[in-house]
Amino acid sequence: MYKQVIRWLSALMLLMTLAACAQGFGSKPVEAEMASTTLTGVGHLGSMTGIPQYSVDGHWGGNVPGWGGGGGSVCCVQLPAKKPSTPYMVTVQWRTCDVSHIKFVDGKRVNPKDRCIPSEHEATVPVHYAEEKLGYLNVHFLPSNKVEVWSVNRLAPNAPDYPGPPYSRGPAPDYAPVIDTLSVTRQGGK
Repeated sequence: MYKQVIRWLSALMLLMTLAACAQGFGSKPVEAEMASTTLTGVGHLGSMTGIPQYSVDGHWGGNVPGWGGGGGSVCCVQLPAKKPSTPYMVTVQWRTCDVSHIKFVDGKRVNPKDRCIPSEHEATVPVHYAEEKLGYLNVHFLPSNKVEVWSVNRLAPNAPDYPGPPYSRGPAPDYAPVIDTLSVTRQGGK
């Protein structure tokens, strides 16, 4: 009886070892080391449209004014810790709010019942890594419902040599002009 129990336990241990090895040699690729970083939104839409909420891969990013500045940074979204060899894609969902039909006097709505006209948007885009290591994540909301996502360590979006879309400066137009493909390509976009 004792020898049977030993054989049974030995066989069970062998099967468990083989099962563990099989899981380690599966066909799934090894995932890149991930790290957390903050999200900051940057508006390029103009004064009549804001972004009351957005998310990156389901992680809430706050709200963003329609022109320059950007919303506050919030934590966190996980991305590859180092620049991947192939584009790393994220899904950005955002809501815009158009107030062009609302009449304001001294910064207040004339008719308190007037509300913005909301629109829902979604895009799956690559994360542009400006350096080899993951930096702060800047989400740029561009005209024509386009969005660009940049990982940058050293430069703020308003820095003159920032690699992403040019920062929104000066008085805000009602609606920003559409950025042409050449200027985006010149800025390092894809």
